[in-house]
Amino acid sequence: MKKIIRKSLIDLAHRLEVGAKRLRSAADKAVPEKRIFLLDCEAQGWRNLRPCFVLSTGRSGTRLLNDLLLLSEDALPEHEPRPELYRPSRRAYEDIEQHPEIYREVFKSAREEYLLKAAQQEKVYIETNNQCTFFAPVMRDIFPHAVFIHLVRHPGDFVRSGIRRKWYTGAHSHDIGRIVPVAGEMRDRWAELSLIEKNGWLWNETNRFIEDFRRTVPAEAFLFVKAEALFRDPAVTREIFDFLRIGGYQEKTVRKVIGTPVNVQKKGHFPAYRDWPEADKTKLKKVAPRAAAYHYDLD
Repeated sequence: MKKIIRKSLIDLAHRLEVGAKRLRSAADKAVPEKRIFLLDCEAQGWRNLRPCFVLSTGRSGTRLLNDLLLLSEDALPEHEPRPELYRPSRRAYEDIEQHPEIYREVFKSAREEYLLKAAQQEKVYIETNNQCTFFAPVMRDIFPHAVFIHLVRHPGDFVRSGIRRKWYTGAHSHDIGRIVPVAGEMRDRWAELSLIEKNGWLWNETNRFIEDFRRTVPAEAFLFVKAEALFRDPAVTREIFDFLRIGGYQEKTVRKVIGTPVNVQKKGHFPAYRDWPEADKTKLKKVAPRAAAYHYDLD
């Protein structure tokens, strides 16, 4: 009955074009939560939940995806959960294989309250914040039924966004948590690399990390999504809803959401990839060879 009440309220929001977040809040308050405690989840080894973590570089449509997920009465999406784990995320990239027990405890402690809330509301917790990406190798140790979406965007568009946001310049507050090479030629040359090369390396290395992790989980627990398809094709949203086993998909509403740009970069100037000089495109090609695997044309 309570799911029917919640669904009716959210359907009403769709018809009246009321803000999804505002009406979801009202819907949740109207429905009593289940009496579940952290100890209950621990006793079940967190097998009572099937959370989803979106793995990405960031600047790849995660905010849009979060807004689309808000359309479902069955979803509890979080785009900026606290803490955001900037510094621990970088440390996880560097040595999660050497100290998995540390990162299991860090991530569980940071997110268990969100998953508890999802259990109490009988929803699917979905984290769209890219800071969770480098914790992926320990997530299924904590949450055995966790599933994953790999969201990827054209490297030229990603690099442009990173440069406009002053990534790797020391002027961005989150640079303290941005990964850098830990060994090899790229580490030796890091100081002399251009911002195109640094941000291009970030795109390639993050996706390399995700692909390596993907090989360790069952195929049915992983969904690959290209941001460009998410931006234009409602069928991609339906595929995501089906993968997450959540209801509430309405094509008309989805079209409206994807037709309204969100989190658009307004500050900073850097040309679109098509307008880059050939020398800059060549730099990106050298540091982002994974572009070919995702069928991105860098010519």
